[in-house]
Amino acid sequence: MQLTAETIAKYEMEAPELLDAVSSGEAEFIMKRDPVTDVCVKFEDGWCGIHRDYSDAFLGDACHFFPRVTRALGSTVITGSTLSCPETARLMLYGQDSLAFAERTEIRTPYSLRNYLPAGLSEEGALSVHAAMMSVAGDETITAEHALMRLSAVARALEMQPVAAWPDATPLYVSMVDGRIPDAQPQSTDMVYIVQALHGLARGGVNPRARLMQVVNAMATMLGVTLETHGLRLAPDSAQKVLVAMARMRVQTKQLQPILQRYLQAQLSQALFPFSGFGSTLSERITIIGVRFATVKLALATLPEMPEPTEVIRIIQTLARFMDHLADPTLSLQIYHETGWLREARLRALLME
Repeated sequence: MQLTAETIAKYEMEAPELLDAVSSGEAEFIMKRDPVTDVCVKFEDGWCGIHRDYSDAFLGDACHFFPRVTRALGSTVITGSTLSCPETARLMLYGQDSLAFAERTEIRTPYSLRNYLPAGLSEEGALSVHAAMMSVAGDETITAEHALMRLSAVARALEMQPVAAWPDATPLYVSMVDGRIPDAQPQSTDMVYIVQALHGLARGGVNPRARLMQVVNAMATMLGVTLETHGLRLAPDSAQKVLVAMARMRVQTKQLQPILQRYLQAQLSQALFPFSGFGSTLSERITIIGVRFATVKLALATLPEMPEPTEVIRIIQTLARFMDHLADPTLSLQIYHETGWLREARLRALLME
């Protein structure tokens, strides 16, 4: 977990003994890892030793706010959450009104708080655009997959307009969106490419977690794929296994649609979409959200046709813990460009919409 210079200064002034637990490497200041357990050296018997012995005031921003995400739109500060924490995932996926806005007084804000309000747009206008996107994602009259394609079409249309026009243009585009969605262009290799892409991203990091690799390997086994360092091998019956996995996803749809819908809303919420998130353009951002959605949907197919909530949470939290904390989108976008998923017709096929 990273620490900021401000936290280091606090340690130097008030608790210099805590500096023994600080190292560097992945960032300028990070908490040391125990070489045996590979977890933070201050993680003791299920508790954070710093929080227990010194109070949360001595936690670095990364630890204090996890899994919360705090961003500013002008003077408005918005705190959302990722699905990276199991309990947060449970509340967001199965709780009531877990994605609704609520007023609160922050006791602490991050030392570094980026303002995502574009020039030429008011706070009210920006919030109205975000609210419209969340409304599309939460439309219970359509599937989560179709909602995602609507979001994709609206986002790509907004890219063609000046930012100042977004508050007025968004409801107009939403009202006519279905006519802008292209027909799907499926490829028989899509499911296999999802696993290959996830495996490539996981192996591109430092020491991928065993829990993540368990999910990746379960997906590979389901599709008859053997993962190798520089590629993969398909079993003779891989094509049949892909069809079985697709059939299972269709059977799971009725039970999991509310969960997939909330997953989509959570992705938009944590990114304050369309104003931040992975990618530098709206089309890149919605594509990354779309591929993550398809990855989660495929991973859930490794579970029984009527999966238990605890298992659904385990899958989604494990993938979120990895995908929500990637350093940057460069490798992801390279993979998605090569597979064609940056194009709407290919993305629609990937989602099995």
